[in-house]
Amino acid sequence: MSVSTKQQTDRAWVEIDFANLVDNARAVRRAAHDAALLPMVKANGYGLGVLAVVRALESVDPWGFGVATVAEGRELREAGVNRPVVVFTPAREAQLDSLRECNLRPVFDDPAIIRLWRPDRPYHCEIDTGMGRTGIRWDDAVSLADVAAHPPEGVFTHLHSADSSPHTVAAQLERFHTALRAFAQRPPLVHVCNSPGVWRVGEKFDLVRPGIFLYGGAAGPDLPKPSPVVSVRARVVSLRRLSTGETVSYGAEWSAQRPTTVATLGIGYADGLPRAVQNRASVLLRGRRCPIVGRVTMDMTMMDLGAVCDEPCAVGDVVTVIGADGGDEITLDEFAGWAGTISYEILVRLGMRLPRNYTEP
Repeated sequence: MSVSTKQQTDRAWVEIDFANLVDNARAVRRAAHDAALLPMVKANGYGLGVLAVVRALESVDPWGFGVATVAEGRELREAGVNRPVVVFTPAREAQLDSLRECNLRPVFDDPAIIRLWRPDRPYHCEIDTGMGRTGIRWDDAVSLADVAAHPPEGVFTHLHSADSSPHTVAAQLERFHTALRAFAQRPPLVHVCNSPGVWRVGEKFDLVRPGIFLYGGAAGPDLPKPSPVVSVRARVVSLRRLSTGETVSYGAEWSAQRPTTVATLGIGYADGLPRAVQNRASVLLRGRRCPIVGRVTMDMTMMDLGAVCDEPCAVGDVVTVIGADGGDEITLDEFAGWAGTISYEILVRLGMRLPRNYTEP
């Protein structure tokens, strides 16, 4: 695979393959026994551009979309999105008018707020089965009875460790089913599975809530790998020859151990490149790995060409920070590992001054 060079003037950019995004959504649906999809598109579509992501996902006919805030839901409505939109941060009384105005489905975990919601308007209720974050506890019989008296459209829980500790799933499911017995009739929409849960839970529920897997991040180390969706490219903006012992970047933390050439890339931490990758990560130049050296700066990052290049590097050449180039690939999860974080954080921190270039499905 050769890298894109179509943005002739940009110093760095993000490439987004919507065909692979759609393929990942279809893989989720197959694994979830054809349950309806409720894709999570919060945080600006995981940093990729929410309206473009929603348009691409329309081809898989999702039940609706999941967001974190009322403002995110309003943005979808103002763009003409008519499918159900669930706002997953528990709603407060002061938000009820805005939720009604935008025809959004709130999530409640407080029976007192539920009683203020018009009975003919749908809402979802979260059951806390061990996440310890939001939701009504699975063993709070009084609150569950109060919810059951004002029947919700949907009831759900959130799996806290399905990616890394699959043995925890069974206990959470048992707690969830205990809570469901508080309802005289099973709510129309019951949902449990996030991306890893799709493969960890054998039971079919009404909806599934895929997130990171859609965007090319691994759902778990032993689970099927998604198709890559995001590539990050940067151009070489400067080159300089260094002698043994000469240093690079702030603090002079890195010095050349031999005569070498250092290339400066037009991307830095203001673009979402974490400082934590300095002196740990590599980037790809014509399919060859070159280490990042010295401190990552706000707008620029340096790489050591050393002896890895078979041909000269020139100003304007394209380097791959995340993605495939030649016969090699730096995956989203590999890069996140260098940064000491998770793929979610890498995606949502991609700076807005990086243009998003979309490949349509």
